[in-house]
Amino acid sequence: MPIEQQRGTAMNDAENLSKMLNHVQPDYFRKFIAEHFQVELQEIDPKKGKREIRAGFADTLSSLPVAERQKMEELAEKIVLLTDGPGQDAVDSVRYEHFTEAAQQEAFEKLGNQYDRSLWLFGEDLRLFNEAIDARSAAVFRQSASCYSGFIGPKDLVLREDTASVDTFHEKVAEQFKCPKDQVAVQVFRRLHPDSQTGDDVALYQVSIHYNLAPEAVECVKDSQLDSQQVTRAVSSFITYEPDNGNLEVLSKDGNGREALARLAADHLLRSSITGERIPLKRYDYQCLATPFQFDIQGENVDWARVTQLGYTKSGRSMILKIGIKDPDDIYQASRDMVTADFKFSRHVITFAQISLKIRKQSGERARTVHIVLRGENGCNIKTKREKDRVLCDHLLEKWGIVREIGDESLAAA
Repeated sequence: MPIEQQRGTAMNDAENLSKMLNHVQPDYFRKFIAEHFQVELQEIDPKKGKREIRAGFADTLSSLPVAERQKMEELAEKIVLLTDGPGQDAVDSVRYEHFTEAAQQEAFEKLGNQYDRSLWLFGEDLRLFNEAIDARSAAVFRQSASCYSGFIGPKDLVLREDTASVDTFHEKVAEQFKCPKDQVAVQVFRRLHPDSQTGDDVALYQVSIHYNLAPEAVECVKDSQLDSQQVTRAVSSFITYEPDNGNLEVLSKDGNGREALARLAADHLLRSSITGERIPLKRYDYQCLATPFQFDIQGENVDWARVTQLGYTKSGRSMILKIGIKDPDDIYQASRDMVTADFKFSRHVITFAQISLKIRKQSGERARTVHIVLRGENGCNIKTKREKDRVLCDHLLEKWGIVREIGDESLAAA
């Protein structure tokens, strides 16, 4: 039983610390707590199993003052961020780019799981750890169309990282956000990113921008009286530039300000203006799935692919048929069994489809099933958090003739 469940409510105020306790090797966890919080957990008894050792650690941590445990939780939250799919992709993107010594790569490969790897990066190089956090945030933003704008820029440029260029960009961004310069943070770094065509890792520049919003008043209780205090929140935007294709992408929740950020980056960091032309959006034509479809997966890291959902709309009514990934029949036979013996999806205009595929197990990674959901003409939701899986699915949709470009996002919105 996991420690956080086994110990009842003792660690309920430290969810991420509990996750680290359960997954990081005990000796590694003990060292982390001692180095960063000057708290000595009990010596590890080699005769005890990991569960018993961790239970003892949990007892000690639970006996600490809440404020002290909360400090541990705040740091643990950052470390745990890099343990999910986007987080592990981010770790790989910075470590392959910056760790060139064989000893560093060898030490990383020996680590047991994603929690150990995230903690190792934190201890090995705090700057790279923070860059990985920003790379993960950018990847999460990229999954949402409402946070994304892509612009076509010149290829093969070197993004300037010298102090003067970054400082000028910093000043212009502060003006853009109407924010004092000392309340804006800018970081520029290089990392790797899966190429949208080949899936191979290519160099990518990332610019991370963090800035404060205007202070706001929130209510709180002090000395048994309702009071208020000012809180200042920070938000983030990210810019990426890929020299191989010239794509300049802005990832931000502020849709109106994305083109302005792209132009600032182009003018001051690339030293080359852009026209504002958008990266073409994609249109999905999946009517071919109305009849049995042969998914070409030859040469791909995929064990199988099949249609697991199909739907159509008629006279304001919709029907979606679903089958499991292990169903012995395909969706076409299932439709005949469940609707009528002569039912055919090809008699209808397909408005919804789900393709499920099994990605083959690779070194250091488990096999996993990914679902591609297609809806309407422009809707495509790839149900995965891994950037490399999204790139693979985009490649497969193009290979299968299901996707094509239709122009830029402004035209699509018109």
